[in-house]
Amino acid sequence: MQPIIWGTAGHIDHGKTALMKALTGTDTDRLEEEQARGLTIDIGFAFLTDEISFIDVPGHEKFVKNMVTGVSTIDAGLLVVAADDGVMPQTKEHLGIMQLLGISAGCVAITKIDLVEDEWLELVEEAIREQLEGTFLAQAPIVRTSAETGEGIAELKATVLRLSETLPRRMDRGLPRLPVDRVFSVKGFGTVVTGSVLSGAFQSGQQVEVLPLRKMTKIRGMQTHSHPVQQVKMSERAALNLSDVEVEEIHRGAQVTASGYLQVSDEVYGSLQLLAEVEKPLLPNQRIRLHLGTTEVLGRCSILSGKSILPGESGLVKFRLEEPAIVGFGDRFIIRFYSPMFTLGGGKILYPGELPHVPKGQLLRTLAALQSDALPDLIAALSELHEERLLSLKDMSRELFFAPEILEEPVNALVQQEVLSEYTIDGEQKYGHAGTLRRMREHILERVADYHQAHPKQPGYPRSQLLQELGLPDGTGEALLRELEAAGALAEEGPLVKAPGHRITLTDSEQARLEALERHIRTAGLTPPTIKDLQDALSLNEPNLRQYLQILQYQKKVLRIAEDYYLHADAKNVLKDKLREYFTNSDELSVGDFKDLTGGTRKYAIPLLEYSDQAGWTRREAEVRKKHNL
Repeated sequence: MQPIIWGTAGHIDHGKTALMKALTGTDTDRLEEEQARGLTIDIGFAFLTDEISFIDVPGHEKFVKNMVTGVSTIDAGLLVVAADDGVMPQTKEHLGIMQLLGISAGCVAITKIDLVEDEWLELVEEAIREQLEGTFLAQAPIVRTSAETGEGIAELKATVLRLSETLPRRMDRGLPRLPVDRVFSVKGFGTVVTGSVLSGAFQSGQQVEVLPLRKMTKIRGMQTHSHPVQQVKMSERAALNLSDVEVEEIHRGAQVTASGYLQVSDEVYGSLQLLAEVEKPLLPNQRIRLHLGTTEVLGRCSILSGKSILPGESGLVKFRLEEPAIVGFGDRFIIRFYSPMFTLGGGKILYPGELPHVPKGQLLRTLAALQSDALPDLIAALSELHEERLLSLKDMSRELFFAPEILEEPVNALVQQEVLSEYTIDGEQKYGHAGTLRRMREHILERVADYHQAHPKQPGYPRSQLLQELGLPDGTGEALLRELEAAGALAEEGPLVKAPGHRITLTDSEQARLEALERHIRTAGLTPPTIKDLQDALSLNEPNLRQYLQILQYQKKVLRIAEDYYLHADAKNVLKDKLREYFTNSDELSVGDFKDLTGGTRKYAIPLLEYSDQAGWTRREAEVRKKHNL
């Protein structure tokens, strides 16, 4: 049998703790105050078998916070109703809380049957059945028990064992996670935390992160069911002995998990179901108590899908918390009214942090899609939400709290179905929503076309300028450009991007000036002119001159060399031939030798020699050049 955690629920003084003792042999009232008052205040723990654990919760309305802490990590619920009282306020509230937390199976124990007549007992059971209609316990077994006489205890145990074999299980998210419900120190060992393992597994010696401390620590040892073990897994109660963490640093509500996955956030989104018993609708910006796992935090609730949420109805909401809380995608929560404290409703976290800014309609569609329990739907909705940002498996894992290896198969299937597009960026596979990326590629093509129309004399759109103006996240813009170029929709020429059919457009007079400029630079040979030389010779203003020079450079007819000198491509070949011939008979080339070789002055010799070095033809050593790659 796989491990399973049961939790009790029910009104105060309905005998939950006595039932636990009769069923497991353990008194779950562990506090001195509980023993003295005969009242359960905090959660207690017991083990029925090596695989089945129980969390016992308080029934008093003042301790509902502790009750939610207890049942937030259980797999099945044991609703306890006393025969002499019947269904009471906390019976209804506890049942509603378990329903809202997504608990899907369990059974009912009627206690104290020794105190009532059979006729009354029939009426109580009938009232319970009526209360259970429409809930996860509607078809559940109801077992009549007495902790005082022992009647029905064996039947209840057999029922729990039978149900535990077939109960539906939560999906294991593959990442270790334990919400802390107790912290204490053991002499000679140090800090110990206890809790229920919600997913994954912990190994002795494993490095883990403690949130919200964001502190890395090592598991020195662990126990489950009071026995030392090397591993604990999902749905087991566990005690972890942590190194280098003081008891004062950790409190109930902290979590132990793998580093870098869970969010600590003061803003979360969720789907909220209001209890039908609530008297008034939930209004915008109402102050509430948000119960997440083993913690409670105050905050305000914004309603995204309307002006209010009526009793019994549901809606999409955003919580702004007064202090950061540890949140994971899909976490179940309960909200209670700030004051007086009573349960309003509960639901599921749909996004554990601040969302990208998108139009409200798109936000509501995405949040609605994130309510799905199917991983492909969640991945598709998440990728669409992030629009321009490409996500790796690790990125998705951080936001959905599923191990990357669990996401790999559905991601690959979505790529095959063309719901996602896949890119390789810096050696890592990243994914984006295919529809969104298609629109982005169309936008890029339109932008390049507009640039050509606005700058007909420009050979292309400078790639760096295009990427900057697109404003896309790192890697996304470059990935889309590469995709468009591979498909032939864009052409790359050096630092420029252009439409494949784009040609520089010049008037007859502009073409004549361009040709005159090229002739002048060709005629200059190995005495390359500067911008000022060209302005004086051709009477062109500097902006026009630079534009013509850019065209000639693009056409590979002219090269810009050191200090803004311009050399014709023919002269480059002449220079290379002269150097090759010179080094046939000499090993070194001085500036003076080069002046003699080219017939120029030092003004031209230095930029030409520096260009020769840049081209890799020569290598400078002290005051001379030596042959390199000629």
